Amino acid sequence: MAANRPIFRQAPNVPLPARLFFTVWMAVWLSIVILYGSTQNFWWLCNVAQFIVLWCVWRPLPLLLSSQAGTVVLVGLFWTLDFAAGLVLGESPTGATAYMFNDELPLILRATSTYHMWLPLFVLWLCRSERIGYDPRGPWLQCLIGTAAIVGSWWFGNPERNLNFTQAPLGIEQVWLPDPVYLVCLCIATALLVYLPGHWLVRAATIRKPI
Repeated sequence: MAANRPIFRQAPNVPLPARLFFTVWMAVWLSIVILYGSTQNFWWLCNVAQFIVLWCVWRPLPLLLSSQAGTVVLVGLFWTLDFAAGLVLGESPTGATAYMFNDELPLILRATSTYHMWLPLFVLWLCRSERIGYDPRGPWLQCLIGTAAIVGSWWFGNPERNLNFTQAPLGIEQVWLPDPVYLVCLCIATALLVYLPGHWLVRAATIRKPI
């Protein structure tokens, strides 16, 4: 049982170039967001995930990495499909990537969001058993981390930024429920629609079946 639930690896098989690549990327991304955007963007679940992945490439914790894997993969897939559709249609069909077509935002800031396209592949690579590994308890930990991020983004974030859709799900103004009730529903819905399906995707992509 313990072999299937790794907690910590003393000697991770993550090549130094991969660690340096992601560290440099994070330094560039942080600088651009701080200079051209807002530190409130760090509350987004996908951005919280980046900080955790950075920690894990240097101090490998399979459980911690696995908590973010499903979110990164599923959100990245959704973001990429929505952005691709937006390029064809001229606008985001769901509103999730509408900011990518907003000329009022600096191009360099919008360009940093393209990490959604490649980060899922990087995380899946890290989750391979010969790298850091995948811990199936990850989604349960993500429920705690994600809930903290959602509540924090609602409490500390500017309502106009709609961080983690705490004000308007996919751009639809939330007028049906009191804020506390909506937040509870949002946390539960995110777990059911993002964390768990993402977990299934990662397991399917990383677990090798015996021949």
